[in-house]
Amino acid sequence: MTNLKENVAATWQIKKLQMIGTLALTVCLSIAIATNAKAELKSTLTIEIDSLKTQKGELCYKLFSRSYGFPDSDKNSAIRRCVKITEDPLKITLKDISSGSYAIAVFQDVNGDRKLNRNATGRPIEGYGFSNNPVTREDLTRYGDCVFFLAGANETIKIKLKYSPTK
Repeated sequence: MTNLKENVAATWQIKKLQMIGTLALTVCLSIAIATNAKAELKSTLTIEIDSLKTQKGELCYKLFSRSYGFPDSDKNSAIRRCVKITEDPLKITLKDISSGSYAIAVFQDVNGDRKLNRNATGRPIEGYGFSNNPVTREDLTRYGDCVFFLAGANETIKIKLKYSPTK
């Protein structure tokens, strides 16, 4: 009878160890899967702007991750900054950008007010441009015309500035 009790106790100990091992393996796999799911591909995005008429002022840019507010809204852009113009073409590097769909709007701020100035008819009087360089009127530029997908480690987007004809 003692051997039977010892065998049952030993079998129970083995079952407990198997259950603990299975539980530990499940927890480890869950953590690994959760960590992997949270990992995002980060990219370095270089924006290259050329066709600057002058190197005066700053180049202001907005990176949008959705269409809402594109291209004018400051508060709906993912990133918005102005940088001093030092060269033509001007290169701006953004690091650690998550993969995804984006559109960029840029303008040359010659007078330093950080706004795209317009004339009385609403046409820009400062240079402006968009990712994908769409052929479109400046007041009807759509996110869908400018959107690009960022997925690689290093991506470069080239934007040519446009200037409204002066009269």
